[in-house]
Amino acid sequence: SRHSCQHQGVQSRSPSAHNAMVYLNDFEEFMAASQEMFATKPLRTRYLVTYRHCDAKVILKVTDDKAVLKFKTDQLADNKKVERFSQAFARWTVMKDLDKLDVADAELEEARQALQPAAKRKRRKH
Repeated sequence: SRHSCQHQGVQSRSPSAHNAMVYLNDFEEFMAASQEMFATKPLRTRYLVTYRHCDAKVILKVTDDKAVLKFKTDQLADNKKVERFSQAFARWTVMKDLDKLDVADAELEEARQALQPAAKRKRRKH
């Protein structure tokens, strides 16, 4: 059965005192807090991306079962941020040295550069 959009934001259980939910409006702040949570508890931290069609909102949720971080947006331009976060989180999960979470992955940057279209050459009309 489908849930109506108005019921999706309602929690089915009462939040306990140790569960802190924080909505962050700034994406960079959300990303930094998520990274810190992952660095502290890498085996407990997970994330979920939810899209609510009824109000066209994307919600990123990161939790370690003690705290919950959320970032919500309805801006189409923020889709790149959601993609960047998903890539970063996936990279964090396979890193051997968690002290280097904030260091850019050279291999990933190399792959991004390879995917960039080559500079468009001006075509001459014959």
